[in-house]
Amino acid sequence: MSSSSLEQTHTWLKAVAEPSRLRLLSLCASGEHTVSDLMAVVAQSQPRVSRHLKILCDASLLERFRDGSWVYYRVPFDGDAAEFVQRVLDQLDPADSTLQQDHQRLAAHIGALQDEAAPSASNRQFNRIVLEQFLTAPVGDLLDIGVGTGAILKLLSGRAARSVGIDIDRQSRWQARRTFAMASLTNCTVRAGDMYQLAFSDAQFDTVVLDGVLLGAERPARALAEAVRVTQPKGHLLVVEHVPYGEAQTAEGALRGLLSAAPVRLGPIRMANDGAWRYLVTLLSPTASLPSLDQSVRNSA
Repeated sequence: MSSSSLEQTHTWLKAVAEPSRLRLLSLCASGEHTVSDLMAVVAQSQPRVSRHLKILCDASLLERFRDGSWVYYRVPFDGDAAEFVQRVLDQLDPADSTLQQDHQRLAAHIGALQDEAAPSASNRQFNRIVLEQFLTAPVGDLLDIGVGTGAILKLLSGRAARSVGIDIDRQSRWQARRTFAMASLTNCTVRAGDMYQLAFSDAQFDTVVLDGVLLGAERPARALAEAVRVTQPKGHLLVVEHVPYGEAQTAEGALRGLLSAAPVRLGPIRMANDGAWRYLVTLLSPTASLPSLDQSVRNSA
């Protein structure tokens, strides 16, 4: 951790120098949670929990963001504050009975204690195909457009530095957060987002996943151009589509036609069976400069 000022270090130490705030910091290190989630765990009133959270946020030891009518809290991804939080959490005894009970109650609250079905053979086949795309291609910073329930982000998060999922559907975002919290994936975050106008800078991600969104899109070329825009020039785009078995050939042709007109290098399209459905999976590489991408976005608007 880089050197911090005396005043900054004092602020951080004051913020964590309270047992309830240490408990909340530990809980928010496991995922993105609302005040209601945290109240259910620490058994304190809403004003009291909110006050503790405000102190931690004011000290930059927690991040706060709104999703619809809900406000979520999580530990920061990077920076000096994130390193300080990690060092504090490393000092806590994982066998501490209070912390253990907190995380057990949180798991019960989000449904993590429900039995999860073992992955089917078709899902294992799909997972293997996706992972094989990254045997030599590093994942790095990852964006999943159309995150849904979070299955692909969960699959790749272990190979990613930071994972961001966006979806226009609020229920899907809630489910994805639940998925990540159940799996204790602390490098994942979920946000509301519009695939036609991504709220990210150019070349911000090493890997971008278009997760079942292209073939059903009203403006697929625009969505693809935006995905390419936020991908590093030496990065990769993973396109996944889930189509009825009998329509797989038609869907593959439509996907090839769409991708062939885009500023990307198309890889092989692989298929995985899923009962009456098929997954189409392909890995792309950007081939255009940013000015070319800007023109592509204007043409597809």
